[in-house]
Amino acid sequence: MEFKHKIKNSRGEVIELKNGSDLKSAIKDAAGADGRIAGQAQDLMSKNSSATFRAYLDQQAITVKDAIRSLGFADVGPMQARALYENDNTKPLFNAVLEDGFREGYLAAGRASELVAQTISMDQMSYQYYEIENKENDDLDLSLVGQGAPIPVVTIKLDTNHTIFVYKRGGGIEITDEAKSMRFDMLALHLRKRGLQMGRTDEKLAIARLLNGYFKDGTDAAPTIGVKTANDWKMSDIWYAAQHGNQEHGFTYNRAVMNLATAEKWATMKEDNGQMIFLNELKKGDMPDMLRMAPFISESIPDNRIMVVDTRFALAEYQYKPFSVENERNAKTQVEGSYATVTSDYVPFDKNARMIIKLDSVR
Repeated sequence: MEFKHKIKNSRGEVIELKNGSDLKSAIKDAAGADGRIAGQAQDLMSKNSSATFRAYLDQQAITVKDAIRSLGFADVGPMQARALYENDNTKPLFNAVLEDGFREGYLAAGRASELVAQTISMDQMSYQYYEIENKENDDLDLSLVGQGAPIPVVTIKLDTNHTIFVYKRGGGIEITDEAKSMRFDMLALHLRKRGLQMGRTDEKLAIARLLNGYFKDGTDAAPTIGVKTANDWKMSDIWYAAQHGNQEHGFTYNRAVMNLATAEKWATMKEDNGQMIFLNELKKGDMPDMLRMAPFISESIPDNRIMVVDTRFALAEYQYKPFSVENERNAKTQVEGSYATVTSDYVPFDKNARMIIKLDSVR
């Protein structure tokens, strides 16, 4: 099986994908030129990583679906898994197809990306931490500057006391030789389910970093605020906390992260006359916004806590290797494994861009 059909890319160019040794050379060159994976391209090539083939597709300005069409197929669904699994020429495509399956479930269940302000690419598995000096100084805001007077500035400096380390996370699926006769559309269901489990785990890590910070010394711990009456919080307490955060730190919170029990209390909140405030939303099956903050329900948040987040500045993802699929065969067990992995971690960017409301404490 070879790539042989000419296709039009997103730039309007008609191209034909390479085959055999020419394809491997082209993938290697593309991976080496891709800033996200250049430093590890050789290792990823040895594992038939989908990241290297995607680098080649990106260079050609085409998608995985385009690559499938160049084989002469509209869809791989009816094909047997072994059709691509055991074909050296198309094995890079196979892992890219698997990645799409993993990713579909991963993104559907894992919502970490909704909380990330920026993904920062790394060329090694450690990264220096930089901070702004005097960032709490109100004098640094825009102000009148006298003629010849210095303009107030902030200084970004290296924090020599802190270093960010990332690690490899992932999960996979192994297929026996007998199971390779299954159709791709059946395999896709298993991939989406496995990706779903991985996405939920990744989301929990992002929440944990927002809730507890990354550094063990508490440098990036979130500020907290109580409510007017402990254990009897009201809508006005959420309003006050949001206004306090805006006045004190200058952030506008747009997400409210809470567990299901707290979300239920919010959704069923009543007016003084006993009428449910959000009755119409509940009838539609909607979760009402917490004022102007979209709710984010997570079991990782303890009872009596609501974490409000400005997703533009609260969390950064430091990424050494993007989400991709690698392949490996165990000659002893005759089992072929495909493993979706990402090498990254989440670190609060500005600790004040999120705030924890303590519903059992008085402010």
